[in-house]
Amino acid sequence: MIADPSRRAVLKGLGVLTVAATLPAARAATEAWPTRPVKVLVGYPAGGANDLVARSFAQALADALGQSFIIDNRSGAAGVIAAEAAAKAPPDGYTLFAMASAHVLAPSVRKSVPYDPVKDFAAIALAARASYVLCVHPTLPVHSVKELIEYAKAHPGKLNYASSGKGAGPHLASELFASMADVKLTHVPYRGDTPAITDLLAGQVEMGFMSLAPILPHVKSGAVRALAVASAKRSAALPDLPTVAEAALPGYAVGVWWGLVAPAATPPAIVKKAESVMVPYLQSPATAQRFLELGLEPGELWGDAFQAEIARDTQRYADIARRAGIEPE
Repeated sequence: MIADPSRRAVLKGLGVLTVAATLPAARAATEAWPTRPVKVLVGYPAGGANDLVARSFAQALADALGQSFIIDNRSGAAGVIAAEAAAKAPPDGYTLFAMASAHVLAPSVRKSVPYDPVKDFAAIALAARASYVLCVHPTLPVHSVKELIEYAKAHPGKLNYASSGKGAGPHLASELFASMADVKLTHVPYRGDTPAITDLLAGQVEMGFMSLAPILPHVKSGAVRALAVASAKRSAALPDLPTVAEAALPGYAVGVWWGLVAPAATPPAIVKKAESVMVPYLQSPATAQRFLELGLEPGELWGDAFQAEIARDTQRYADIARRAGIEPE
């Protein structure tokens, strides 16, 4: 049966009108965003560095945009669980992701990662940077990086180090340290910063590269002994503490960052609106002071610049993982 050409034309015209009619509504919904609470996925437990940074910028977004930004901690698998959930979330602006450098590292240390840190996310802003701090329990008879290396060589495999998860940044930092120092250490992975720090404080593990923000109060109280920072330059929060490179291993450098991203197909107008709040928040003296107290530095990248940083770090961490001899598992 041959369809009536005139009827087909009418139906086609109605389809065009329907699409045209939905465009203003979709545009209006985007411009009005957010009209209901927004979920911010965090891949680590409450109290860790990723969580502290996320809660800070979530409050700034809520204050500026008049809606709740609710932190949803989904810890496990070194942050991969939350990253996968964020990558697969509806790209409507109501699920955002507190990405960490560990999420960019994961593809270098895992055979299979259910997300692509570059392709699956739209960058909003790099919120904060920090260093890992090489810490030991006070009962360990070492007071410098060189003494730690000497002790490790005298007791091969006897030193246990904590990390926030297999494949996480502290794991990479520790293995690179062991490789460059030519020592053997035993890895004890945890489900985030908080439980790793808890066991270090209790002496269940002897050492670890810890995120600066949550370990800082314990360094200042003397509950743990800080030997060095892992970053290329000293931390403003601990200016008298040398870098690992200064103390014993020239060329050693592993930093950490946290940022805000959205699922890749999120409307650009929503991404830009979130960015427009994040930029003044990051440039605020109040944010700089608050972050300094936490051992952090405000981020300085957003939009395309942050997207490019994610791509660069994906390659850089792959290079470091190879150098450290970490085989993807």
